[in-house]
Amino acid sequence: MASPLGCLELVHQGPTRQRYRLRSATPLSWTLLQEQLQRHLGGLPLRWRLNRSAASVVLWYQAPDDGHRDGRQTATTTLRQGVQALLAALGGCGAEPPEPAPVQIQTQGQRSTLLAPLHCLLSGLSGGVSLMLVALASALLLLGLAGMMLPLSPGGIVLALAYSLVELALWLRRPFMDGAFTMG
Repeated sequence: MASPLGCLELVHQGPTRQRYRLRSATPLSWTLLQEQLQRHLGGLPLRWRLNRSAASVVLWYQAPDDGHRDGRQTATTTLRQGVQALLAALGGCGAEPPEPAPVQIQTQGQRSTLLAPLHCLLSGLSGGVSLMLVALASALLLLGLAGMMLPLSPGGIVLALAYSLVELALWLRRPFMDGAFTMG
């Protein structure tokens, strides 16, 4: 039997409140679940509410009126215990998690044999131009750094131009690099 943890989907969480959507492969008996929750959550300072139409349960921490101030982690710890009790109640009801949804993976189609040489040629040209732009950006980077040291020289503008050239080189290579990371 699978763990009932797969039956819970956290919909909303606050400092003192959590709402879970209940999903089960088998139909849930709401009256049995209510009885199980009353039995498992009885000793905790938690309030809870079942919503059959939304198939959800809300747990919220209610501080006891004993005159003591609760610590910061009291609500979090109590809600964690409440979720464990909720899991036990779901297990007592015979809830089983639904089958996971299949993941769709899209792959690129095969390139035609006529376009493959053109693609290789464009990729080579793009790579060459990108390397030249990066070399020019490196030279401008050195000039810009030297220009930042000298007073009244346009070092910042030259550095911005070098940055723009590197971005342009990356932009030119991007269409040809998409396929490189998806191939096996």
